[in-house]
Amino acid sequence: MDTQELLSPATQRLRPVVSYSASQSLQASAALSVGAIPTGITQLDNAISPLPAEQDDDADSRGIPQGQVTEVFGPPGVGKTSLALNVASNALLAGGKVVWIDTGSPLPRLRLRDVLQKSIEVSKSPQTAEQLVQNLTHIRAQSLPHILALLLHPPSTFPPQDCRLLVVDSASGPFASYFPNPTELKARLGQSKNIDKAQVQWLMNRSSNVTSDLANQLMKLATTHRMAVLAINQTRTRIKGQPRATLCPVLAGGAWESSISTRLVLYRDLLTTENTVEGIRCAEVMKRSGKMLAVRLGANIVQFVIEKDGLRALDDQPASRTTALDFGEAQDTPLQRKRKVDEIADSEDEGDSDAEYGWVDDGFAK
Repeated sequence: MDTQELLSPATQRLRPVVSYSASQSLQASAALSVGAIPTGITQLDNAISPLPAEQDDDADSRGIPQGQVTEVFGPPGVGKTSLALNVASNALLAGGKVVWIDTGSPLPRLRLRDVLQKSIEVSKSPQTAEQLVQNLTHIRAQSLPHILALLLHPPSTFPPQDCRLLVVDSASGPFASYFPNPTELKARLGQSKNIDKAQVQWLMNRSSNVTSDLANQLMKLATTHRMAVLAINQTRTRIKGQPRATLCPVLAGGAWESSISTRLVLYRDLLTTENTVEGIRCAEVMKRSGKMLAVRLGANIVQFVIEKDGLRALDDQPASRTTALDFGEAQDTPLQRKRKVDEIADSEDEGDSDAEYGWVDDGFAK
């Protein structure tokens, strides 16, 4: 039977439409468990996938959830790639395949072998690191058109069969060179004599449109192939609409937020105590099962250090992390109204500044 016969009116039959309520669909999707990939830190796995009290402890259901998109963002040097290496090592050790897409940051193969070697020693697996690395596919996509063509129009071999993890390091990397800052874009367009408002609006919105396409495709790949998608996102400083300068993910927006099921933020620990260890990082769960966590709990914040062969969690958690902290109560003082330009004196606190820094005694002040 050819295509014309399939589309002919004689072969078309009216089929009944079976409708399901939203609650039934939600229960069916929740009952369909496709597993998770451990991060290598038990406390972080418990924070990402907390199990109900009546459910037995199952290590296979804790960690980076499969069939969903997980975002990891944070400033440079906090361990985003190291966390991805740990997750990739556990996926390879479990017998799955891993696809690693880098958009500029090369894959640290030597560190991956060290992490694999440690995982093999802990699990006492008969496999070697060289055998496990064969199941990893490394793809270099150093431009935004390259990664969009790969994800939106993937070849027949992408992703490979039995792929459990797709890592994009980083998903926001190519956007900076193609989509400048809105302030910079307005400055460039201001120098032009003939400005088309429709074209300016299109230029301002094209970044969000591309982000939406990327987010929808990542979610589609995760759902259809039942694999975990780990998207690493960089940060930028946002001042407008914030009480203070705040680090926010580069990729954001409605479509991106709806596609992200789990969000982790990594940052350095700024606490100073007597037992402070150099190089302490923190991993905090901000979004879980598609819902933002409005209250910060100590159980969702895990401290760890980066070692040569992977990540190591710190057992001693500071007491200040164990109490619930609401985002609205995190501020020490209430928000104050911003002063106008004419209200700010040019020589504010200038009288005591010379004496404070000792410039008067050195003869610099006259």
